[in-house]
Amino acid sequence: MSIIITLLIFCVIVVIHEGGHFAAARLSGVTVEEFAVGIGPTAASAKLGKTVYSLRWLPLGGFCRMADYSDEETGKVGFLDISVYKRIFICAAGPFMNFLLAVIVLSFLNFAVQYQTTEIKNVSRGYPAAEAGIMAGDRVTHINGERIRIYSELSYKINESGNNAINITVERAGQSLDFVIAPKLDDDGVYRLGILPESKSGFLYPVEGLPKTELAESVYCGFFEMFFLIKMTAVGLVQLFTARLSMDSVAGPIGLTAVIGEVYSQSVSVSILIMIISMLNITALLSANLGIMNLLPIPALDGGKILVYLIEVVRRKPIAPEKEGIINLIGAIFIMGLGVLVAFHDIFNIFS
Repeated sequence: MSIIITLLIFCVIVVIHEGGHFAAARLSGVTVEEFAVGIGPTAASAKLGKTVYSLRWLPLGGFCRMADYSDEETGKVGFLDISVYKRIFICAAGPFMNFLLAVIVLSFLNFAVQYQTTEIKNVSRGYPAAEAGIMAGDRVTHINGERIRIYSELSYKINESGNNAINITVERAGQSLDFVIAPKLDDDGVYRLGILPESKSGFLYPVEGLPKTELAESVYCGFFEMFFLIKMTAVGLVQLFTARLSMDSVAGPIGLTAVIGEVYSQSVSVSILIMIISMLNITALLSANLGIMNLLPIPALDGGKILVYLIEVVRRKPIAPEKEGIINLIGAIFIMGLGVLVAFHDIFNIFS
């Protein structure tokens, strides 16, 4: 079951990604020759206008195949014959749709289930927050001068600081108050201030005594939760390339299948609804990750293509097609090699 769910999640986020390229290509007047869901042999297909819509046998994503060059006889408009700005727009539309999917899923979960605000509900005795004078009802607005909009970021900032003092700004009765507090290391190895956030309940999980979630606030929080996921992905990549993060923290499709299987087993034992919520959370996380990874300036990825087109804007002339082809080939080889390395690492971790 974990394999089926993993394939389904990957298929959804990849098809959404390719759907972004498809929509942008159509808006730019480029002929889309085929839009496919899945890969491999064709299971079913239908042609509408100049585009073939196909369903492939292997549910491993999908693709959007555009015409490379224009053809006056057939009326095709090629991707390589449009303006460089339209090409950048088409390439950026895929990652944008992944970010949008993450926002939609996170906003839905906030509105339907529950989310935690930056308002403080309780302050625990014997912890730094209580000793500093922070009170229930305060709303955290800044940490070390940086705006805080969601509880996930607040919790991360506190734990990231370790036992170093942080400057925390709260809003109380319309006034801003500043506190300098050093987090306390708990028995579970997490640094805490001793504050419990106010939660809001969604329509699927109404909780007596909790205020009901509002749609506008759910979307607002979902938007910034998506940015937080992007930020965490970027931080992880920097730490990985600077050797501050080990390869054990990296997982490819095989490793993700194992993780998703574990989450599925634990959540489905509670209820089907909890399982669905858990899978939606994973979908949002992976969608945001796919979006940011595709924007990396690596040849053959959307980010690499955008970089080439930005160079074209600066030079005011395109890079020779044969040179661009070589760059993309090198990028593709690099990505395949990295994929093989991560796959071997996943298999090793599973069996070890």
